[in-house]
Amino acid sequence: MGLLAGLISNRTWISEVTLCLLFGAAIGPLLNYVAKSELFGNDQYRTLQEVARITLGIAVMGTALRLPFSFLRRYWRDLAVVLMIGLVLMWLTGAAFAALFLGVGVLPALLIGAIVAPTDPVVAASIVSSRVADEKVPAPLRHLISAESAANDGLGLLFVMLPILLLTKSPDVAIKDWLVHVLIWEVAGAILIGGAIGWAAGKLFVWAKKKPYSEDESLLTIGVALSLTVLAGLELLGSDGILAVFVAGLMFNRGISEIETRQHHLHGAITRFFDLPVFVLIGVLLPWSGWMDLGWRGVALALALVALKRLPWWLLLKPWIASLKRREEALFAGWFGPIGVAAAYYALLGQRDTGLHDLWTIASLVIFVSVILHGVSATPLSQRLGARLASEAKQQ
Repeated sequence: MGLLAGLISNRTWISEVTLCLLFGAAIGPLLNYVAKSELFGNDQYRTLQEVARITLGIAVMGTALRLPFSFLRRYWRDLAVVLMIGLVLMWLTGAAFAALFLGVGVLPALLIGAIVAPTDPVVAASIVSSRVADEKVPAPLRHLISAESAANDGLGLLFVMLPILLLTKSPDVAIKDWLVHVLIWEVAGAILIGGAIGWAAGKLFVWAKKKPYSEDESLLTIGVALSLTVLAGLELLGSDGILAVFVAGLMFNRGISEIETRQHHLHGAITRFFDLPVFVLIGVLLPWSGWMDLGWRGVALALALVALKRLPWWLLLKPWIASLKRREEALFAGWFGPIGVAAAYYALLGQRDTGLHDLWTIASLVIFVSVILHGVSATPLSQRLGARLASEAKQQ
């Protein structure tokens, strides 16, 4: 993949993530015995859940380091709209589709909707960071998709935990735990702790760089170490490590903005090393027999979620999102809400806590359809958007 990255991302209609998923799906049947015993021990899904969690931590840190802090200062209201309103609407829409196509009850439907609501930062990065996207897609639009995909992975915990708690505890205890433990500690606490750690790390790096005790290359080491330290530390504290990593990355990025460094692209290299293997792993563990049991209902659900869970709401919210200046940009952002590693992580979390064994089967089918459709459409739709914007510029 390293040898062919430029060819794949710039000259083909398929993304690296899509190729990795298809590769894993192809070798999965051949490695059936290894995948279920030798490689993963007795709990293959626990292994996948932990790999997904680490991948998300590295991915959201990479997004935070690539985001210009000037974008967040200028367009923070846009991010607030898509996270506080858009994420809720996508959650409820996903729940409605789950109830419609699968015939499940309200709480399982809300859980499925929450699992597929967050946008995947790994797939989103592969869409908006290619040379074609850099040339054809406006920078504010690319940054908005990236920032949203990283932030809503951690915030998605709010919506995942509510139905889990209601399914496993009495309503009064569930609501109390959700407000006190999830909202206050796991989300608000993660934001505060992650922000403090990222701010301190940024100050220390600036101090070391100015002495100079540190070099530009140290940014790569610190970025990876900060990702894993915050992720592990917050997990030990029982808080939301994924959200904390993203906030830590933003504060670290803000702190080092006063010095010039040329190594931001190196974190992109290390995130590729961490990001791509998880899709091979997902491909290896795809539950083909479970998909057959779902039948047409599963396929219809996946297609409805990919096509309609997000797109109508982005068109509706466009007047309140300043970075979307044209209807074509709203259509582009509305379509590219890929479902990936975050859905795998939350599905396995929900399956473990509730005993609903179909969650991984449902989520994996949605992930497969999303990665394929979004992966093959990224380059042509980026080119189409660029052509429309260039045509408008000539007419003006």
